[in-house]
Amino acid sequence: MSILLSGYTRQCASGMHVNQDQFGGLRVQDGNGREIAVAAVADGISLGYEGKYASYNTVLWLLQWAERYFPEHPFDVQETAQEIQEQMMLYNHRLNVFSDHHSSSDTCCTVCGMVTDEEFLLVFNAGDSRLYEMAPSGRVRCMTQDDKAEDGYSIAMHIGGKKDSDLKLTFSSDVYHPDSRYVLCSDGFYKRVDFSAFCRQIMPCRSRAETVSTLEAFSARLAQEGETDDITALILSRSG
Repeated sequence: MSILLSGYTRQCASGMHVNQDQFGGLRVQDGNGREIAVAAVADGISLGYEGKYASYNTVLWLLQWAERYFPEHPFDVQETAQEIQEQMMLYNHRLNVFSDHHSSSDTCCTVCGMVTDEEFLLVFNAGDSRLYEMAPSGRVRCMTQDDKAEDGYSIAMHIGGKKDSDLKLTFSSDVYHPDSRYVLCSDGFYKRVDFSAFCRQIMPCRSRAETVSTLEAFSARLAQEGETDDITALILSRSG
């Protein structure tokens, strides 16, 4: 598999003393012996450590599930989507139990993720963390749709703080384009980033070190421009 996973996160929230964002990814063989890449970004909604607990564990639990699930099952878009929906309902329940015992408020987070075998890709999200595709031509498209309430500001869907039966992730599938860069990110990243400039700088990167260095520089620039939210991005790209 030629997929390279490169991520960077920066704490920017003043007075919080905790980064509520989390990212993670892995590569694993499926039941047919094909390599699968799984990646996710989560953004804690609850204040302080409750948000960190939600985002950290949602990504951790998802990757642990993928490591167990795929060696026993072939990557099928529809079946994988159903499994992820069921897993997120389980995580929602776990976070609610944590809140009942340890917090006076809901413990929850947004999440976006993707699974690919370098032929097809499955995209999923709950909330306003996003996934973008950046093509070599410079074209940028957002592959997720934000879950916003009627006020256009509040987050309508998230992991934790929901009834399990009310949790509805948004799923989509597409052809995987090996020459594109796939960017999973929290709202602290995409709110201020100039994607045209970002695309021009990230496309030539051929190693994890180059990619992370570019992410770090962009994150520092966003902070200088006044971003106070935590900034996180995870890039899927072709290595070499």
